[in-house]
Amino acid sequence: METAAAEKVLQLPCPSCGGKLRYSAEKEKIACQYCGYTEEIDKANDLIIEKPLDKGLSEAEFFEPEGEGKKVFDCDNCGSKFMIETTDVDITCTFCNSRNVNVEAFEHQFIQPTGIVPFKISQKEGFELFNKWIRQGFFHPRKLKTMAKIENLHGIYLPFFTYDANAVANWSGEAGYHYTETQSYTDSEGNRQTRTVTRTRWKPRSGTFRHFFDDVLVVASNGLSQDEIENVYPFTLQNAVNYDPKLMLGWEAEVYSKTLREGAGVSENIMDASLRSMASHKLGGDTQRRLRVVSQKSDKTYKHLILPVWLATYIYKEKIYHFIINGQTGKVGGKKPYSWIKITLTVILAIIVIGGLYLLSESKSF
Repeated sequence: METAAAEKVLQLPCPSCGGKLRYSAEKEKIACQYCGYTEEIDKANDLIIEKPLDKGLSEAEFFEPEGEGKKVFDCDNCGSKFMIETTDVDITCTFCNSRNVNVEAFEHQFIQPTGIVPFKISQKEGFELFNKWIRQGFFHPRKLKTMAKIENLHGIYLPFFTYDANAVANWSGEAGYHYTETQSYTDSEGNRQTRTVTRTRWKPRSGTFRHFFDDVLVVASNGLSQDEIENVYPFTLQNAVNYDPKLMLGWEAEVYSKTLREGAGVSENIMDASLRSMASHKLGGDTQRRLRVVSQKSDKTYKHLILPVWLATYIYKEKIYHFIINGQTGKVGGKKPYSWIKITLTVILAIIVIGGLYLLSESKSF
């Protein structure tokens, strides 16, 4: 019964013409691409609630991706797990461009997403942003413009965990304050001279502060690193709506490959780095040494959200590069390879120009 219902949801026939409906980022509605019929999406968010992290680590809520009419594929090359329509047969991994992809038979179950941020950046807007970005910068290989083809741009929903915690941090350290003093000395010719030197006065300080971490966002993908995805932050999580598989119709989606526990470890590192930065600010001074921060965190909670990303993957000299667009805001991130031939020629040209200017100035001085 559940499988039959899921199949019906996946096909979602248009009540006007019988065609297949899908979610349209351009219209922000469920739409028929044949007759123009649209349906409003449900914007309720009452199910997006924080859950105790300890309980989540010991008890998984059940999520079976196949039950939504999708197949889960596992990439043997990079380890990503992603969902696509079951009718697709020629599968290429969105994250590494590998064709070494197999249907994965899941024996385990997944934490159910509570919320999803629907796409707002359309395919057309994504293509325009990609074309603009790929052509920017002189010091990149010329062939890059043809290698990173626009067809490689995929709209994909990525899995994320958010983590909350109350933190109490005890800190100590020494703040250094610079000051100058005049010093007398005898030069090599026996003359008395003076010079100004900079000294540092050290002052020990310590304290305690509290901070609430709200929605520390951790990507649960093996295909993209935390550093890569942070380049397109922030997502406006307040605009998330209750998870509804209909919003994923016509789009690819990755199943999380980082566990809730692994994501919690990443969030701990993010929180600790933030607490250290706050402590450093409180310590003050012109320079610092021996900064030490010890923290305790309580009331830890989490959410599982699905967020939209446009992603292009290309390989240059056996290295994988990603281009990423925040599917909600349009913010762009990504890396491109450099052409060391162009860089070297530019440096040589700069040396020649500087040398020529120097010789010209020298000739005028005679």
